[in-house]
Amino acid sequence: MKVKKIAALAVGAAMVGATVGFASAQPTVPEIPKDFFVNADGTPNVKIVVGSNAAAMDVASAADIAVALGSLLYTTEQVEAQNAYVKIKAEYPPATLDEWTIYAYNFTTITEDHGITNITSWATSYDELPGDYWWNGAAYAGTYTDWVSNFMVTTDIDDKDMIDGVDELIDWHITIQNVQLSSKDPAEWDGTMPPKDADLVITPGNVTVLVDYVLYNYTTSTTVEVSPAYPEWGIDATYDTVESWYLDDAEDGGTLADPNPVVKGVTVGDTFSVFGQTYYVLDVNNGTFTAGLDKGKAWYQVGQPQAIEGTDWIVTVLDISIIDQRALVVVKNAVTGEESGQIILEVPSELWDGETWDENYAVDVFGDGRVKLLLTDTFVGIDGHLIASIWAQVDVVDYTNDATVVYDGKEWSMTINTYYDNNDEAWYITNITLTNRDTLEGNPVDIFGTYDLKYWFEIKEHDAYYNPANDSIVQAPEGTTYKVAYAYIALTEKEGTVSEIELSVGDNVLDTEYYVAGIYADQVMVKPVASPITVMDYEVNLEDPGSNLILVGGPVANSVTQYLVEQGISQVDWYNSPGDIEYIQDALGGYDVVIVAGATRDETKAAAEALMEYLAGL
Repeated sequence: MKVKKIAALAVGAAMVGATVGFASAQPTVPEIPKDFFVNADGTPNVKIVVGSNAAAMDVASAADIAVALGSLLYTTEQVEAQNAYVKIKAEYPPATLDEWTIYAYNFTTITEDHGITNITSWATSYDELPGDYWWNGAAYAGTYTDWVSNFMVTTDIDDKDMIDGVDELIDWHITIQNVQLSSKDPAEWDGTMPPKDADLVITPGNVTVLVDYVLYNYTTSTTVEVSPAYPEWGIDATYDTVESWYLDDAEDGGTLADPNPVVKGVTVGDTFSVFGQTYYVLDVNNGTFTAGLDKGKAWYQVGQPQAIEGTDWIVTVLDISIIDQRALVVVKNAVTGEESGQIILEVPSELWDGETWDENYAVDVFGDGRVKLLLTDTFVGIDGHLIASIWAQVDVVDYTNDATVVYDGKEWSMTINTYYDNNDEAWYITNITLTNRDTLEGNPVDIFGTYDLKYWFEIKEHDAYYNPANDSIVQAPEGTTYKVAYAYIALTEKEGTVSEIELSVGDNVLDTEYYVAGIYADQVMVKPVASPITVMDYEVNLEDPGSNLILVGGPVANSVTQYLVEQGISQVDWYNSPGDIEYIQDALGGYDVVIVAGATRDETKAAAEALMEYLAGL
């Protein structure tokens, strides 16, 4: 009797060891192949076995494993997508718009620019590079100072600005001169050879951009084949000349189709842009123009606040005099709360045509062009209310020659060229030139917020050179090489471009012989579980379990685990396990087994969680 009680206590102690305690660090999962868990057709290839003596936490762990296993129960098959398209994309690096070599030391510049026919020496290091191979405007035979004083380049960037009806056909004609270099390591550069790394420095007045708004019709002729040749019949091909027309400015030249401009320039009522900044023209005069937003006329009833269309400005008419053709108004910003005092508006004289803005009678409400009002009429409405017709302009600025404008944080001076057309009886802006007021410095130098002006130095080496004086190849001394060197300045785009094309079935692929024959996609076919995959340990046939097994619980909780321990098949000390996952191949009847267990239920849970993460990774 005492023996039985002692045995019972021993079992109880074992049970306590299997159900209480704290889990340690998460177990390591051995390499378990995916086909242990799932068949190639997406159906389950495993059953989860719970012990009849298992604690509730073991059952919960088995359920968690079953859920994780469900994420693997699918297969894919390729199907043709209907009404689909594919998108192909090409990414291009920033384009170089123009590039100038400012220093060149090589065989050509030695023999041609410097006239050396007997080359008795050649630079073998950076410090030996000569200081008189800078471009001086005619040859690579100047000093750094010669280059700075002679450097002046022009470049055109097409289709950057716009004018009404001619979007993005206005070119930028850029001139850059007197560029200087500032070495980033002044100690290594004495102003002779090019610095290895340097900032560009462009002082005020040395970058100009001409934007021409007078456009002409140019013509170009192209020869095209009208009918092909048939040599076997003695018939030659026939050709014709086809003329096409395009708009451009006078700076680009070409063959004029008509000496008279198609677009005379910018006049009142036009919208145009400079450096991409848009202006609506309210007035043009000799060397000046006024730009802002013209909001037109609107009716305002006494005592009824009303917004100027599309703005935050609220106009309230306080009183109207029909006899004197006057109105008393106040203006307030609905967002900031800024408010004017009382303002008297007057209708222009009787000679006024009623259709043109009269600056003499317009009132600049705040004195800075933000709001301008012109009273055009006063009358009594059909309901007896007094009404004023008020013409409003907002954000009005007067631009004159040498005016300062700011683009991307840099100040530029504006030179405005205008002319008066007698036939139209109107002034036109023909072109605008912008010149930098600020020093532009850096590498790269920002140009208009859109482009970069860059400097870089390049050195190459070789172990020999050719001497034409004696038709010989001169080998470099041992341990040295001969150098050639170049310095460049280039104007590039800030960012590259991305080109995307959508193709449907039947479309040719970029003008090749290939075409899109079909568009296919992998379709996921979920495999529902048709029979239980979680079973009790007493349901397992140890000689032929019929599938791979995941055993949840150690030998105390799960009789199948106990069997594998007793047979020496399982090698883990489950009674002291901190939580383990054991993978055993050919464990039962040719099937594999995974044991998920630990000395306590918490450690079994930790092992189950580790297996769940492993399944998610599969």
